[in-house]
Amino acid sequence: MSSCRFFRFVRILAVVGPVLAQSTLTAQRREPDDPTPLTETERIQHVLSRFGFGATKERIDEVRAKGIEAWFEEQLDGAAKETYELGERLRELTTLKLSAAELFASYDPKNPGPTAPAKERREYVRLRETPRRELLASIVLRGAQSNNVVRETLADFWRNHFNVDIGKSNLRLWAVPYERDVLRGHMCGTFGDLLEATAKHPAMLIYLDNALSRRPPTKGELSTVRENARARSKSKERAAEAVEIAKQRGLNENYARELLELHTLGVDNGYTQKDVIEVAKALTGWTVNQNPKRGDVGFCYQADMHARGDKYFLGRMIRPDKKNPLLEGEIILHRLERHAGTADFLATKLCRHFVADEPPEKMVEHVAATFKRTGGNLRAVYKAILDDPEFFDPKYYQTKFKRPFEFLLSAIRVTHAQIDDPNAVLEAMKLLQEPLYGQEDPTGYYDTAEAWNDPGVMAVRWQFAFRLAKGQIRGLRIPDEFYKGLHPRIPRVWKDQLARRILPAGLGSRSSETLDLMMRRYLADHPDPKREELAPRIVGLLLGSPEFQRQ
Repeated sequence: MSSCRFFRFVRILAVVGPVLAQSTLTAQRREPDDPTPLTETERIQHVLSRFGFGATKERIDEVRAKGIEAWFEEQLDGAAKETYELGERLRELTTLKLSAAELFASYDPKNPGPTAPAKERREYVRLRETPRRELLASIVLRGAQSNNVVRETLADFWRNHFNVDIGKSNLRLWAVPYERDVLRGHMCGTFGDLLEATAKHPAMLIYLDNALSRRPPTKGELSTVRENARARSKSKERAAEAVEIAKQRGLNENYARELLELHTLGVDNGYTQKDVIEVAKALTGWTVNQNPKRGDVGFCYQADMHARGDKYFLGRMIRPDKKNPLLEGEIILHRLERHAGTADFLATKLCRHFVADEPPEKMVEHVAATFKRTGGNLRAVYKAILDDPEFFDPKYYQTKFKRPFEFLLSAIRVTHAQIDDPNAVLEAMKLLQEPLYGQEDPTGYYDTAEAWNDPGVMAVRWQFAFRLAKGQIRGLRIPDEFYKGLHPRIPRVWKDQLARRILPAGLGSRSSETLDLMMRRYLADHPDPKREELAPRIVGLLLGSPEFQRQ
């Protein structure tokens, strides 16, 4: 943003910022104005807000025509016809369909070194970054344009639940099949299949260091290390250092701990540190082959890394099976998927994501019961959320605070913004502190208001809203067609016309007053206003309003 544009933005905020800030920061705590049951239109808007990255007039009409339940079923099936434009954009991203072996063969070049010609170094960077760039672009394009939008909200949820950081090691390659085959491939199946798919995928094993986890070295092995180091270095000190390094190349508990704390049972939910260690032992040898010369690229089992012997998990013994060495880990995964604590933890997390920061206890119990009864059938679990009477309780209507990802996609969808360059959205996500596949912490990004309702971050949202509305974001623009239908001679009605498009759930009185103040000042200085100047200002304020931050 140029300095002139920045100061124009600051002058606007000087007028409307304090009002918007106070409203936004208290929006999550406001009591509902109307406790009466939601109307049919409000119910549709509520479903689209939680499962559709926002409601638009076109989408509301579609759901009304099909009925909420039928529409939701179609969405889970992924049966909605996609646009030709989206299909073409995705077909251009050729790495999305490649296997891991193909990705490594074509997009894992050798570093030419700093002395290589500039052209060669640029080609090296281009090849390395292509899978990452195309994966992230596909997520943005699908999130903003897919007609199967429920599946996009589900992918968003599981992407955070089973978080991996694409910046670690060579996850830029592994994340492509991880997103495609694991998350999207299993998110409407059973939780057990999804859990096992993540546990055996190189992206997860590398991210949480299980690929390096191995049994502790024996005394004999340490003695060999000492002798070899002493022979090479002729130094007792170097030999001792080599032994210490060898000791550190042992059991790694990272994945075992997160498997229990974040993926299944939750924190301190019926297990001990001893259980974590036993899980880590059972999963030793679950590693990754990244060298095509050594066989198939992907998950593999290394017997010499495995900690032998019986394992004790949650009070029950697991005996080793020589015919199936993977069985120890698979038994643990199976016990976790069937554990009541897993059902309760996932039900709470899903209801928190799709219903309320503090989800109703009865709803959580209902969803958890569905999980247990159906053996973790995720389609049944999603439908249990939608079918629960409390989902449509007025006190949860328009009360969830949007994460940056949700804010950006809803802004793009409601304005029909054209994405010429997905990087425009990806850069905005970085500025809003939620880069895609960029969370180093295995928790993934939090989805409660407390994590995102911050004045500093809100200023960045307002800036994005104004820049998008004014066409100042390269690669992202609102088409002129969006403004068609505005009354050509009565600009004072533009506010209401645009508010109905951007905020189908309604504009609050305080935000309405803020808009009126801006329009009075603008019209006083511009008695013959131009649509291309005033309308974008209105859109910017609507996108930055407290109402638009809620869903």
